[in-house]
Amino acid sequence: MRDTLSLTDSLMKNGIVVTVYKVQGIELRHRWEQEFAQDINRSVKKSIYFNEFLWHVFSYGKLPCLTNDKAISAFENEKKQDCYVFYQNDDVVYQLENAEGLRAEDFSKEDDVYIVDTGFNWTYVQTHESDCGPYFYKSTLRR
Repeated sequence: MRDTLSLTDSLMKNGIVVTVYKVQGIELRHRWEQEFAQDINRSVKKSIYFNEFLWHVFSYGKLPCLTNDKAISAFENEKKQDCYVFYQNDDVVYQLENAEGLRAEDFSKEDDVYIVDTGFNWTYVQTHESDCGPYFYKSTLRR
């Protein structure tokens, strides 16, 4: 079970209002797919093991994104008001309000975590792989 108190406490110290939901991860993973990977056909998703990790759309080059330091910088500079935080393999979801103080380092010890604004205009992903990510994607990066 994920240590929700540790992350919650860390975020709240930055003035972020945190609401924890224990069972909405499936819904947000589905919405993430609909918003960011809807144009990728089923056979391509199968070939990149999308069902294992949503972020494979970035690691396999199926969506243009920023990586590493550029991803961190873009995330840090993105205007953040209200966001969701969810995981690949957990159903816990954090809804964040007043998230201006949200930083990439808040998630440096997290694996396969997805941060999105509530409008699903951008996403930041911290993976479990040291040579994959982090990734930042915004709809304006589309080719």
